[in-house]
Amino acid sequence: MIEIQLPPSFAALCNTCETICEKECCGIGAFNFSPFNIIYHLTKWEARIRDSDVEALRTELSDLARDLRNSDQRAEKVVLAELNAILTNEQMLALISEINSALAEGCAIYAGQERRIDERYRNFLRIIEVPK
Repeated sequence: MIEIQLPPSFAALCNTCETICEKECCGIGAFNFSPFNIIYHLTKWEARIRDSDVEALRTELSDLARDLRNSDQRAEKVVLAELNAILTNEQMLALISEINSALAEGCAIYAGQERRIDERYRNFLRIIEVPK
């Protein structure tokens, strides 16, 4: 078995997507990598999706997939302690592919709504602004 430490952006995304149950109970079944959870994750800090965050996540996923494909131990199981999961290489590559697809879909959904979301957020900030 090969134990993989998830890269930082991917690990942070996984923490956000642990929405169905707790990993200690349900393992990989505790995670929901929906486009909406990905949008939530990417907008938590600045109320918008930053290209640099998306690129960092895509790079980490791409690098991890490349490393799995090039691994000398491709028949081995992959241990992901952060997800409480043991997957085959094929299952891990399918997970990466699913997250990449959800990331692309989430960014597309957000892009179509970004102006409206930003305007609503600015209005909210004006409403709660404390008079000087």
